[in-house]
Amino acid sequence: MNIRHAALAATAICALTTAGCGASHSQKPALTPVAIGGLPHTLVGEDYNSVTLIETTTQDGNITGTFDTTEIRYNSPEHLRATLTGTVKGSQVTLKASFTLGSTVFNGTLDGNTLTLQVPQQNGQIEDYVLNPGTVDDYNQRVSQLENGGSPSPTAQPSKFY
Repeated sequence: MNIRHAALAATAICALTTAGCGASHSQKPALTPVAIGGLPHTLVGEDYNSVTLIETTTQDGNITGTFDTTEIRYNSPEHLRATLTGTVKGSQVTLKASFTLGSTVFNGTLDGNTLTLQVPQQNGQIEDYVLNPGTVDDYNQRVSQLENGGSPSPTAQPSKFY
């Protein structure tokens, strides 16, 4: 770890450990892990007919992890899982999702803890897909909503992963 990353990590740890000082005994909101030099560990994205979970580890700018998506296709849920590899350089992210039947490369931008992927579509267009910090429970709840005929979010956009 270089000195700059060590200083950033130390600053983040100090900020997180002192955040509760002087607080009353009332219930505190959960802290979201801060991504330093990488992606947040768990990201969740959604649109009107799919939910996506990305779990990653970043070391020295190299990303490894998993990509899970559940999409309603032909009125039934389809679950896909891929392994992820990639890189993060500043705010620029490149991910390769390796599915059973092939792979797809996504380029994206990291803005704070929000990852926006540019996802190629079957018609050749590129669409944005936004993922924010979340949990496996968030993903599972949204999948349950999809499977029970509901939409995960009234403002979500159509599915981007084909």
